[in-house]
Amino acid sequence: MSNGGSPSDAGTGAVDSDIAAIVASVSSARLSQSIQTLVAFGTRSSCSTSTSNTQGIVPARDWIKAQFDAIGSLTTSLYTYTQTGCAQPFMRDDVVAVHPGMTQPGRLIVVGGHYDSRTLSVSDGTSPAPGANDSGSQTAVVLELARIFAGHSFDATLVFVAFAGEEQGLVGSKALAQNIDAVVPHADVVAMLNCDIVGGDSTMNNATTLQQFRLYSPGTPREVNASLPDGTTDDTSPSRGLMRYVATWGSAYVPSMSIVPELREDRPGRGGDHESFIAAGFPGVRFIETIESPNAGTTASHEHSPNDLQMYVTPVYTARIAQVVASVAASLARAPAAPGSITASGTAMAATLGWTAPSSGAVDHYVVAGRPVTENFYHTRVGVDAGQASAVVTPTALGVDPANPYFVSVAAVDAAGHESLFAYPEYRCDTSGCVVPTAALNITATN
Repeated sequence: MSNGGSPSDAGTGAVDSDIAAIVASVSSARLSQSIQTLVAFGTRSSCSTSTSNTQGIVPARDWIKAQFDAIGSLTTSLYTYTQTGCAQPFMRDDVVAVHPGMTQPGRLIVVGGHYDSRTLSVSDGTSPAPGANDSGSQTAVVLELARIFAGHSFDATLVFVAFAGEEQGLVGSKALAQNIDAVVPHADVVAMLNCDIVGGDSTMNNATTLQQFRLYSPGTPREVNASLPDGTTDDTSPSRGLMRYVATWGSAYVPSMSIVPELREDRPGRGGDHESFIAAGFPGVRFIETIESPNAGTTASHEHSPNDLQMYVTPVYTARIAQVVASVAASLARAPAAPGSITASGTAMAATLGWTAPSSGAVDHYVVAGRPVTENFYHTRVGVDAGQASAVVTPTALGVDPANPYFVSVAAVDAAGHESLFAYPEYRCDTSGCVVPTAALNITATN
């Protein structure tokens, strides 16, 4: 692990056998076939003007929707928006499939990845842009999760999206994130899980890095300026809370994969569709392979070039990424909402936390957890009865050093062991008191 320690699952709830079965059903062969089909469209550039039934972004869009439609239990649609960044404007489409929640239909977990590809010039809509890794791999993951979740029920709603227009500036995801109610009325997006470049480039990665993945999540303010350094562990944000959830529940179901936390919104000077949701006020993270092909947009790279070919992807790696994302999405979709109205008083020696019950979902008990400001992940969880709305915790109980500041929060757990996200904001406790960091409430601010 890097950037602040390893995730701890001490005191977490039980592994759900049905989720474990879903995770085990991920097929690397299906993923490989999906990538191969997408590559065969020649280019999936959002600037494509092809009128062919077999080449270009329009037939690729239609194939993706047909895959969603074939599942049979999803509500599918095209979200149409105005595509910019090309020689002329076009109407393009995000492809959306909704798996409705049973008891919390307004709570959304969005699983996304863009399906458009590009070649050396971002506005070139005619030259070959096979896009096996970027974006065949992520589209394949979105399709695979939609397939394996079919026939299983969840409390919250799962929304699977293949975005267009990513390569020209996140155009498709910006349009959808700003109007998510058009997909699910009165939507409350609790997590956006974005996959982007998850093919496992075989020329760059080895046996070790193919058991890892980078996860990008910003703090407050969001680290987007390429000239500024990465963030620090002494920070908090809804997206960092989602990062901790990925670390805990991804490793619970897929222990063979290790998270490499990246404390900024994306690579310097680069971007992904999770950013559109974060900018709209929703928690979001980006999954990406450990080492990607360098020099994107040049003939020396597999990325953003005619050389992004299927021979360079590793489908068994993409399958492991799909398993991690499935673990997280399913766990969130069966968990209660996070506790609300969190407060904290006292000092690092003894902090008194208060909260209100979640807005939805049945609670069996709560867990309070803390993390040193030098680390990303929580230590020991402290159980609290469901009937309580407050608890006094000590550094000893939380497994942290009382001599150093630490962050603390609370999560809700149902009778089956499904754990919510931890309440936001975290409180930072030291010898003088417990406070919310000044920047923590302006979650869309950037630096």
